[in-house]
Amino acid sequence: MKNGLTNKPESDRCRREIGEFGIWTLTSAKAGNGVEQLRDDNVNSFWQSDGCQPHFLKIEFLKKFRISEIWIFLDYKTDESYTPNKISLQIENTFNEWIDYKLFDFEEPVGWYKMTLEERNSKGEVIKPYLKLQGLQLVVLANMHNGKDTHIRCVKLFSPREHKSFEVSNPHFDSVEITQYQTIR
Repeated sequence: MKNGLTNKPESDRCRREIGEFGIWTLTSAKAGNGVEQLRDDNVNSFWQSDGCQPHFLKIEFLKKFRISEIWIFLDYKTDESYTPNKISLQIENTFNEWIDYKLFDFEEPVGWYKMTLEERNSKGEVIKPYLKLQGLQLVVLANMHNGKDTHIRCVKLFSPREHKSFEVSNPHFDSVEITQYQTIR
């Protein structure tokens, strides 16, 4: 991924940020640089790992959620060797069954980067513009210049909004017992 997006990702009519519903865990973190800094909406704070690679950022939900986008903010100019350049996205299909979904390579990343999730058929065609899953994890496999610890400045998860409309003025009933109430007098 070469160029970051400069606009901050926000919830809108088509999607909503669902990170607050997840249980966030990290393999390690330096004091004062953990989940709170990763989620505080401030790109000047960050998660800093503390230990050997790979570094894991795991987000699990109590129920399955539809996730269409993951946005991360990286800043090579500030973080240099702490900046990830290879991140594996893994998804949790069933309880504790992690599947490699996609590998992302970054070249001196600065800004917001969008990771799109979509369900595809065997021909590679998009069936649904999201994945329904219980959890996901970002695995930092390597940093720029072979750095040991990593900095990720912000992570946001987005789910598509459901647009359900119900026509109250002209209801349609299928069962024979209920059809007698189909017409309002």
